[in-house]
Amino acid sequence: MGSGAAMTAFSEAGDWLVDKAARDMGLQTTCVGGNAHNLTLDSATSSFGSNLKSPSLWSITMLDSTVHKILEHYVGLDLSKPSAITVDLPLVRSPTPVVLAIIGYIVVVLLWSSHIKRAGLKPRLQDPVWLQTLVIVHNCFLCFLSFYMGWGIITEARHHRYSFWGNAGNDGHVKMGSYIYIFYVSKLYEFMDTIVMLLRRNLRQITFLHLYHHASISFIWWIISYLFPTGDAYFSAALNSWIHVVMYLYYLLAATIAKDEKRRRKYLFWGKYLTMFQMLQFVSFIGQGIHGLFYPSTYPKNMPRMLFLYSLSLLLFFSNFFISKYIRPSPKLQSKPLKSE
Repeated sequence: MGSGAAMTAFSEAGDWLVDKAARDMGLQTTCVGGNAHNLTLDSATSSFGSNLKSPSLWSITMLDSTVHKILEHYVGLDLSKPSAITVDLPLVRSPTPVVLAIIGYIVVVLLWSSHIKRAGLKPRLQDPVWLQTLVIVHNCFLCFLSFYMGWGIITEARHHRYSFWGNAGNDGHVKMGSYIYIFYVSKLYEFMDTIVMLLRRNLRQITFLHLYHHASISFIWWIISYLFPTGDAYFSAALNSWIHVVMYLYYLLAATIAKDEKRRRKYLFWGKYLTMFQMLQFVSFIGQGIHGLFYPSTYPKNMPRMLFLYSLSLLLFFSNFFISKYIRPSPKLQSKPLKSE
């Protein structure tokens, strides 16, 4: 199958999933002049979401209560008004699944890394065929998925005539909410980045920044999917998706070139510039947060402050990485962009 046919099939499959999610949720809108004026939520809700609402799975647990208390009393978010678009989709109604996934991710990484160190295992000089295949499939999948999400989000933003910033949430924008939901779930799948590094015994790449980013970004996007999966949420999801298209393409090329240093220098010289673009996206997110502080009515309560502080933390961490690698490089660091954001 040619690359064009593969992209078409991938896009059509993704569109079918988005449309099916919207239909299953029973969300219907009546639009006049591009603005949604009516929204109904069927009592049946989602075909899969209805099953997930059983008390055994979605009851308010002690962990739910703790997470809600932290977000409401210390972060200042109001969790009493979840989005009708996403609240009944898997991994959204309760924070417990994503919190447990994050805890499990950190525990597995720490234990696996400790085992590699205790056993004295060195990074693989040559990956076995199965691992090479896994790396290529993983990066190829995320490259295509990122393209699909980036294209879909921008298309929906244009359809609803979004401005650059300042777009209020709208539960009538069902398809946009579905794309944001897929983006959130993709952040959980990206834990696989670290698993690949562990399989390759490449502990050098598993830095504090790598773990901080992967663990925190999935929870940040749970909050956004729960409260605000439309409106200005489009901006960071679209920009990050397009950067990920380039980033995972870079790692796909790196996987095919393997350890041929001459070819790596020839074809992967642009890793430095990719890291710079990653940093520029954080600057834009900080700008969006500042804009939200001046126009708070567009966002859920205190979300602009959260966006500002979180993006600032990532910019500081990435800046430190950039300085230590490209301005005052360490012999241990190789010429790769940071595989994180």
